[in-house]
Amino acid sequence: MGKTIILTEQQFNTYKKLLSESITFNDITAEAETASKFPTEKQKEAGNYKMGHVNIRGFKISIENAKGSVRKYKDKNGKEGKNIMKHHYGYFLNTKGRDGDHIDVFIGKFLNFDKIFVVDQNNEQGEFDESKVMLGFQSKESAKKAYLSNFDPDWKGFREITEIDIPTFKTWLYDGYKQRKPFSEYADIKNKINKDEKDN
Repeated sequence: MGKTIILTEQQFNTYKKLLSESITFNDITAEAETASKFPTEKQKEAGNYKMGHVNIRGFKISIENAKGSVRKYKDKNGKEGKNIMKHHYGYFLNTKGRDGDHIDVFIGKFLNFDKIFVVDQNNEQGEFDESKVMLGFQSKESAKKAYLSNFDPDWKGFREITEIDIPTFKTWLYDGYKQRKPFSEYADIKNKINKDEKDN
């Protein structure tokens, strides 16, 4: 039999912190800064320009835009626009959202998180468009505020934000079929939220 090792509370907390914070926000920022700041439209469509790559709590993420960079976009009608990013922005590798692209993510500073926040986003017609993930935020309120800060003040795309635990989120994230409707409407997610509310 192996020898039992007894840790003090301080040693345990240090060990737990090392496991949960194997990467720092400064590490993420340094990697985000390596992303190309002026990719062409063709490069963006093909996804073959320089991006930052990080692993946050087991989530493999490619960073397209560093905090402070200008993100240019073109909507489905060909209308062009741009936003100054308030947070690092990219996508989860090995995922597929409703629009056929990867699932997008905004990255906050609080990497020792227990909860993840998913924003369901509408298109200009008020219909569900896609879901975007807020990773590294402390509360639903701060995650919503962070999301909105990356858009124009008259942005009308926000639909709903849902708080969820990591295991349930992972089940949704890596099953492309589950991105076909708003995150908040999946039965297993609603059941999980209802159970948590009853327990509290």
